[in-house]
Amino acid sequence: MNYQHNGVSMAVLFISAIATLIVFSHDSAVYAQNESARTIAKNADPIVYHLSSDDPWRAAIAISDATNLKSLGHNITLMLSIEGVQVGVNNSHNVLALGNVINNVTDFIKSGGKVVVCEICLEIAGYEKDDLIDGAILGTPEVSSIIFTNATVVDY
Repeated sequence: MNYQHNGVSMAVLFISAIATLIVFSHDSAVYAQNESARTIAKNADPIVYHLSSDDPWRAAIAISDATNLKSLGHNITLMLSIEGVQVGVNNSHNVLALGNVINNVTDFIKSGGKVVVCEICLEIAGYEKDDLIDGAILGTPEVSSIIFTNATVVDY
């Protein structure tokens, strides 16, 4: 027997209905996972990404990870120290191409991320507070004590 409705086989209608259910149930599952992640993030302790390197690859991964977790709603701070201060200043000394990495840090700040640059490291590297990229915070001992309170630190 061949069942048809308006010239369309019932098997085709059945397969189409199943495919539609699968697509929409997947979307709702993804949505539920994202909402669960956001709820967890909202209630989680702060996370500090500590970048002590000016290696472009390492810096790019740290900034990417920080940006992704921030987009899920986590309270993220990027702490730049030692050679890492190079990605938080204008006109870095690094001979490697850090332009894209510095742009990513700037974008992170513009999207609401916090970037703290170690005050002592900045001075040792020969920079002044005025050399910080727009929106970066000078990491005084007082600022550092606040950002590290109850924080999970991810070190790069």
